[in-house]
Amino acid sequence: MKWLPLIILITLAAWLRLMFIHTVQLYPDEFATLLAVQMIGAHGTPTMPSGLFYDHGLLFSYLGYLATFLGEPRYVVRYLSLICGLTTLALTYVIGRRHFSPAVAWIATTALALAPTAIEWSGRARMYSMMQLLVILTLWLAYQGLTNSRYRWLALLTYLGALLTHFVAITLAPPLVLVMLIAQYPHPNPFLYPRMGALGEGVKLPSHWGGLRGGKAHWLWQSITLILVVVIGFMVKRLGQPKGIDALDSPNAARGVWDVLSIYSQISFNPLQGWHDIAPFYLTMPALLFAPFILFVIGLSLMESKSLDLTIKSKDLDSAFPLPPTSYYSFILLMTTLEMMFLVSPERRDDKYLFMLLPVLCLLGAAGLEDLWGKFCALSLWERVGVRATWLIPLIPCLLIIGLTYPHVNSLLANRGEDYDQAFGYVQAHWQEGDSVLTGTPAAAYFYLQRNDFYSVQKQGGYDYRLLNINGRAVDRWLASPAIRTEAELHNVLATGRVWLVLERWGLQREYYDAPFLQQLLAQTDLLYEAQGMFVLHAKADPLPLQLEPQQTLEATFGDQIELTGYTIELNSEQTLRLTLYWRALTPIKQNYTIFVHLRDGQSTLAQADHVPLQIVYPMTIWPMGETIRERSELTLPADFKQGDLWVGLYLLETGGRLPLRGDTSGENAVKLEMRGEK
Repeated sequence: MKWLPLIILITLAAWLRLMFIHTVQLYPDEFATLLAVQMIGAHGTPTMPSGLFYDHGLLFSYLGYLATFLGEPRYVVRYLSLICGLTTLALTYVIGRRHFSPAVAWIATTALALAPTAIEWSGRARMYSMMQLLVILTLWLAYQGLTNSRYRWLALLTYLGALLTHFVAITLAPPLVLVMLIAQYPHPNPFLYPRMGALGEGVKLPSHWGGLRGGKAHWLWQSITLILVVVIGFMVKRLGQPKGIDALDSPNAARGVWDVLSIYSQISFNPLQGWHDIAPFYLTMPALLFAPFILFVIGLSLMESKSLDLTIKSKDLDSAFPLPPTSYYSFILLMTTLEMMFLVSPERRDDKYLFMLLPVLCLLGAAGLEDLWGKFCALSLWERVGVRATWLIPLIPCLLIIGLTYPHVNSLLANRGEDYDQAFGYVQAHWQEGDSVLTGTPAAAYFYLQRNDFYSVQKQGGYDYRLLNINGRAVDRWLASPAIRTEAELHNVLATGRVWLVLERWGLQREYYDAPFLQQLLAQTDLLYEAQGMFVLHAKADPLPLQLEPQQTLEATFGDQIELTGYTIELNSEQTLRLTLYWRALTPIKQNYTIFVHLRDGQSTLAQADHVPLQIVYPMTIWPMGETIRERSELTLPADFKQGDLWVGLYLLETGGRLPLRGDTSGENAVKLEMRGEK
């Protein structure tokens, strides 16, 4: 019966994770993992078509390749994460029962089963779930190794696996080494061993409490092995050319370690920024529920010198751990958190990297909650009514966790993510010989089209790590697609012929491009298809770059929200008028307006081009204040056109009501543009 709770929790966790696997779309990084798996099948190593050795998730990629023999890669590689996540649940339950209590096991495992981040990473074709499993296994084996040398050897093996699964596991090395050294302290520390006084005078401490457990020879060889494991982790990461640095010319371990250290480590003296970067790990459910209880446990230990569940009797001294589990796991969690805040470079200071310690957080939070409940039950008033209610220790927190996490879990499962299937399916259905494709996610294009011709993430900085330099040309690190980073390069590509652009909404609107580049892209393409969070565009037959500065300037303010600052008119030989308008948001715009452009001869409308600016890709509601927004419309002129006036304004499509023009005397709520000197 004692395993029934675990069976129930694993069943619930498996159901939630399977729902995620089969309802939520792949996301960009999963395509990189699937590409690595495919390359292992083709070459035996995760060497990308670009020649890059893809070290990220190395162990996971190899196991993922083995999983592909069982079915379709996109699902079976996700199932690998599922198995790792469920195994972590079982291990968390075992650790909770053996080193804390059944109540702690119940509460911690329930929290981990329902944690949205655990559900997500246990359903993604990525390495985070496997890393979490190997990390918690390493910590448990290292704790067992405090009294048994053989467990330390196993911990070194699993730690190597963790490093080869994700390099962030390197942050565990310093706290593990320190905590093992603390455990060798020759005399009991009153903070760590507060109940030793209960042994009475004359009780002799076991020999393994005053020296190196397992003998000096074991510790020497294990220390050498740990150094070797760390060096292997650094060298494998260096082979993957982090941040796009050049390949290592020779197997120089010292240089390789230094290269990686210089990229991933940076001393910070800004605790507020460090905390801001990792805070979501502690401030999302269910971690937020446990955080106060973790602080309670640590504070209680400091103030009262009393630790949890360390009742040492003379008869079991030889098998007792020289360090209580609460102190051990608290030290690991706090030290790793501080490393992330103060020693890791800003671009690698991410709350998702602390995901590996989520089981530790749940165990400590559950232990603190149990201890607080025990003190509450011990109050004299509570004792007098004769109700201990210890069975409520796991029940109430578990119900609370379920109630508080349900909305977050529901939101996670309802958000299907970007629909790459539909977007690339549209391109496949309309593909013609001679076509090419430009994306910001080359691995996704390869997954569907087995090619990616151009890579375009133009903003400098945050995504530069995706680039390699091959033969003096910047290319993406996966497929070696030429990187398109200037407006001139973009125009040259779009002018070559039939070019498809498949881009994520978040990439287009926020991440990939600055304003002029985005506006050039939208002016030279047509939006053909929109799938959930994805845009499919196609190069115009005659792409023409925008002029960044207007031919004519003016000041026309509509509704005290939007200002028209200028315009450029261009005529071509085919009687097409291209009008570029230059807008600026004066305040946050709360509604998306339609722009009308009318060409009139007196009261007669000769041509018009009502349109949503920037093809709904970049709606007015997200225009930043003060930034120039350039957008173009085209009008086909009558064959006998000689002259006319252009009128421009804005209106709500739903009501037809025009946005008032400040100072308007025409009654049109529109501004008249002069057509002079156009060619």
